[in-house]
Amino acid sequence: MKRIFWFTLVLLFLLANEYLSKFLLAVFVGHLEFNSAVERTFQYSTINSFLFSAGFRAIPFIVLGLFAAKSKLSLTTFGRVGIWIIMLFNTSFILHGYWGMQHSLFTDAHTSSTSALAILWIPIWASFFTIIGCMVLVVLSKISRSFHART
Repeated sequence: MKRIFWFTLVLLFLLANEYLSKFLLAVFVGHLEFNSAVERTFQYSTINSFLFSAGFRAIPFIVLGLFAAKSKLSLTTFGRVGIWIIMLFNTSFILHGYWGMQHSLFTDAHTSSTSALAILWIPIWASFFTIIGCMVLVVLSKISRSFHART
């Protein structure tokens, strides 16, 4: 894979977190101004909380990075496109999960006492979906190769 992939992978890992989701919720659901949204987003954050969640959030990105580095599919256009799609789906799933976890903070809905567990479970599910996506990509690649070999 090219450097742009690795740069994007690291950038998405750093940006796709609960703080970005909370900021977007503050702006779009809470209708806060930029400065108020930033203040509300980071009012209880610490570097330790970011590193804790980043440890879990890193799992799906590491899985995808290992697949991209070790798989021969990354040498083909089909494989590269598939890996990019998996990366974008992975990031979307994480952001959507964190959005759902914190949505009630900006509405009249009740916030569950166990909603913070989503910080752990969303990346675990994203890892599961990343593995499934990689397996589907391998199977589709084999089907495609066998189809092209017959023609």
